[in-house]
Amino acid sequence: MDCSPSRKAASSSSHAVTPTGGGGGGGGGGVSENPTPNPNPNLPSDIISNILLRLPVKSLGKFKAVSKQWLAAITDPHFIRTRRERSLQNPNLLLLRTSYEDRDVEPGKPFHHTKKTMVDICAQSFDGKHNAEFKIEVDDIIELLPSKWDLICFIGETGFYACNPSTQQLVKLPEASCCTSGDINAGMGYISSRNEFVLIHLFDRCLDFSVEYDIGCEIMRFTDGCVTNASWKVVEASCPYVVRGWGVLVENVFYWMIWDPYDHPGLDAIVSFDLESEEFGTVEPPKGCLDPNGDWSLVELTGLLCLIDCTSKPSTMDIWVLKDYENHVWVKKHSIDLSRFEDELCKFIIPLDQQDEEILIDSKQDSIEYYNLENKSFNRMHKLSDGEWTWIRLYTESFFSLQAP
Repeated sequence: MDCSPSRKAASSSSHAVTPTGGGGGGGGGGVSENPTPNPNPNLPSDIISNILLRLPVKSLGKFKAVSKQWLAAITDPHFIRTRRERSLQNPNLLLLRTSYEDRDVEPGKPFHHTKKTMVDICAQSFDGKHNAEFKIEVDDIIELLPSKWDLICFIGETGFYACNPSTQQLVKLPEASCCTSGDINAGMGYISSRNEFVLIHLFDRCLDFSVEYDIGCEIMRFTDGCVTNASWKVVEASCPYVVRGWGVLVENVFYWMIWDPYDHPGLDAIVSFDLESEEFGTVEPPKGCLDPNGDWSLVELTGLLCLIDCTSKPSTMDIWVLKDYENHVWVKKHSIDLSRFEDELCKFIIPLDQQDEEILIDSKQDSIEYYNLENKSFNRMHKLSDGEWTWIRLYTESFFSLQAP
């Protein structure tokens, strides 16, 4: 990343995306890659819309060229809203597997090393149906931020990359500030009321070796079709502590666990950042429960901030919910028996989402587990595509565009 303190111009660039099978996301049956012209151009528009609503977003993008009638139907705001509502009710699984290429460029020339990450992406519905397979290549070593919306976001040594799995678009986002320590921490969230994605980046800007750290904060917001106009905004406030884990957005506030167990700030264990006031704060953990050396983590479930504890009790996951944000009141909502898993795996198991009376859990065993809250039992998703997946995420199909119209 460029260490210049000046604000960077908002320029995005595309990276390689290669389809490797499948027609597109869940919402209907298999669809031919070659759209067939409408045999009856006089079909009522409501019937056409009802048919199109069942098709994957990737196919709909091609069907816009069938006729003016289909173009008007697919781009109609009511159609787009209805399509999104259906997608939210039927999310998909996104399975990602990474491989790396580390090579010299132009052998015989002065030494120049490059790093490239190849990501195989498989989208499938919860009933095991393959909806799309494609591959992306990024000239960077990347991690994947937690998400369960339309977009996924990678973060690497040289920048941030956004991808819409439905359209298979991938762009490099405007350049962020340089982190002098080399440590990277960020978070991504979605604000549904504005159909807006928010990225937050914490970076060490300290150039004085006598000072332990000086953590700056910058924010990027972008909406549909406006990524190329987005830019990072550096806020005045500094993050008061070194944090661990990716940021979690709940009710317009990002949260992180505090990192250092040896210099723990009294009763506080969580750092918060309010997007409205652009101020940092701290949150106390459940009273008498936090082990600073334990592997606690934060997730969002049903719109609430949850603290996940897989270390205080053997083979048990306790899920604490922050019920009162102002007074830091936590309630232990669930206590889940993990004895079916190996002890070494327990501390890495994390909830992905909660749907009605079931919690979806990434068990780090190439599988998704459903935990039924009523009868307190697990049920493995056996139809998960085979493969040593690096990441598993939820996502919803959408027309969200990463490029200007």
